[in-house]
Amino acid sequence: MHAISTSSNAIAFKRPEGGGQVTTIVEAAEACFSRGGYAGASMREIAERAGVSKSLLHYHFQSKEHLFVEVQIRFYERLGARIAAAVAPIVSGEARGLAAFDALFEVLRDSNDLAIQAELWAAALANEKLRGHIVRLREFFRKMLVERIEEILGDDRDRLPMSPEAGADLVWATLNGLGIEAAFGEPKERIERAIATLRTLTALALAQPRIERAEGLERAPRKAAHNGEGR
Repeated sequence: MHAISTSSNAIAFKRPEGGGQVTTIVEAAEACFSRGGYAGASMREIAERAGVSKSLLHYHFQSKEHLFVEVQIRFYERLGARIAAAVAPIVSGEARGLAAFDALFEVLRDSNDLAIQAELWAAALANEKLRGHIVRLREFFRKMLVERIEEILGDDRDRLPMSPEAGADLVWATLNGLGIEAAFGEPKERIERAIATLRTLTALALAQPRIERAEGLERAPRKAAHNGEGR
């Protein structure tokens, strides 16, 4: 069982156990958050949609923040699984990287997650507990993304213009920006143009190892400490 710490002085949230019952609650919560946003979803509504009592809902989840954490973690876990499945049949690191990029943004297009997160970031400015959750979710997503990048690219990751850690930070910052744009009703074509531009830049970065090998160039392995990036 994984502990999700909300802040240095807070009691850690533990991921709930309960099998199918918990899954039913989380799926109901995800539907409610997606439809009404974080503020618009209530624990009563979630309990009714899941077909459980409110007391049982609170038995598994301490608060709406706790439930939202679990919804987001499961979303990220599904996202990681989708990326892994997309790259599994591909051998080339360059092609695997682009397949992962496409899988990532395909999932995000199909969900309302970006707009919900933008709402949460705004609310977290005045809510210390919620801000702690957002920080922990960011750390969870970043760790997952770094692991996926390392698995997908293998030894080629040392030849890229940036480290997996820096790449994960760039993706997170991009998703934040797109979330804000979506929340403000930015025209879809502008968001798609931004994604397409980012894909082009990603393709150029991923091509670097192939270009260096073709030119017979050697590069010393990157050291995380040199860039100020720890594990």
